[in-house]
Formats: sequence, structure tokens, C-alpha cells
Amino acid sequence: MVNIIQNVLDLIGYIGEAAFSFPTSILLVAVGSLLILFSVAVFGYLTAGAVVDLLIPESLGRPPQQRG
Repeated sequence: MVNIIQNVLDLIGYIGEAAFSFPTSILLVAVGSLLILFSVAVFGYLTAGAVVDLLIPESLGRPPQQRG
């Protein structure tokens, strides 16, 4: 567990070094981070919707449909 925490801290340091090495690198790191954050948020939203749809039936609180 300690190794994972140290690796994450090292990763943050490496990303910081890369971001400040060139003037445009900051912009590229920011855009990449936003794209990843957006993708994770959309996937999480879709996953949460699928779980809710699986657990809660559509007919909850509705009367049965009448035929004919």
C-alpha cells in the first residue's frame, strides 16, 4: 500500500516536470486532464444509470396496462 502511495506522488511530480518544461505543455496537460475527466464522468453516469435501471423496475408505482 505504501508503494502505491509513493508511486502516485512520484507520478504527480513527473507530470509537473513535464507540464513546466515547455510553455505549451501546460495547455496540453490541462486539455488531456479535462478529456480524461469528461470521459470518466460520462462512463460513471452511464454506469450509475444502468445500475439504477437494473435495481428499480419500470413499472414501480404504475397500474398494470390494460389490453384491448
